[in-house]
Amino acid sequence: MYTLCIHFIKKLRFLLLFIIILYVVMKSVYEFIDYRKFLEHYYTEKKKSSRHFSYRFFAQKTGINSPSFLKHVMDGKRNLTAPAIEKFSNALKLNRKESVYFRHLVRFNQAKTSHEKQEHYAVLRSMSDAVKESVLKSSQFDYFDKWYTAVIRELICLYDFMDNYKLLAKAVHPAITSPEAKKAVKLLLKLGLVKRKKNGAYVQSNRALIVDDTITSMAVRSFIETMLEHAKSALHTFEKSERHISGVTLGISQATYEVLAAEIDAFKDRVKTIVNRDEHSSRVYQLNISLFPASIDVNDLGEEEGKRA
Repeated sequence: MYTLCIHFIKKLRFLLLFIIILYVVMKSVYEFIDYRKFLEHYYTEKKKSSRHFSYRFFAQKTGINSPSFLKHVMDGKRNLTAPAIEKFSNALKLNRKESVYFRHLVRFNQAKTSHEKQEHYAVLRSMSDAVKESVLKSSQFDYFDKWYTAVIRELICLYDFMDNYKLLAKAVHPAITSPEAKKAVKLLLKLGLVKRKKNGAYVQSNRALIVDDTITSMAVRSFIETMLEHAKSALHTFEKSERHISGVTLGISQATYEVLAAEIDAFKDRVKTIVNRDEHSSRVYQLNISLFPASIDVNDLGEEEGKRA
């Protein structure tokens, strides 16, 4: 009897250890910013713990007829519809809060517009406190979320506003509110992008922001969209002597496009060098350089549509 008890206890300890290992390996949905990667992680870990787990088995749990549907979704070949999201949530055994997160995560990844992405991202960020360390705590998103934060970063290092946020807000163009200006300065200090000297003046630091590419892309895209709108407004707001907005329409090949893109990158580096040598800066400027298609590729046109010039 004693021997049987010892044997049972050993088995129980082994089982508990196995459960703990599974618990540690399986990551929470909150730790992902790409739902396809979450599904891939889930499938991989389940496959390790159960040799019977398969795409067909998961399809049966979701009630979806296609046994390869999960594989196609993970590979980015298929998207999840609203009903499919609910079926996946149930099959993944997500609780109510996790299901809400997963729903917005899917919609965030599948959104076609920047506005849609930001709408769902806002919900994801509000739920990110459920995890100690989350890729959603993206400092770069905070920096680019408001277009004027970058402007204020330059302004407060050009002139000592002595915490006069009303004056600082008025110096931004288009003007913002005092609370917005104050919040931007606090954010810059929090991110370590500026630091305050003993005399109260601000100076820029060289710390860079490193985040997930998905967030960076979304945040920067939104920032550039706003700045392009401001560039359009500047055509009528400023005299020609204060702004330089021009363009050239080109007929080029893909190879030439790549050369021009490299030239633009080199030009931006030269601009930074020139600006760093400027010891009499007094105004913040935004430089937008655009090179984008204004037609389809004529190589994609059939011969019956016309002749190549």
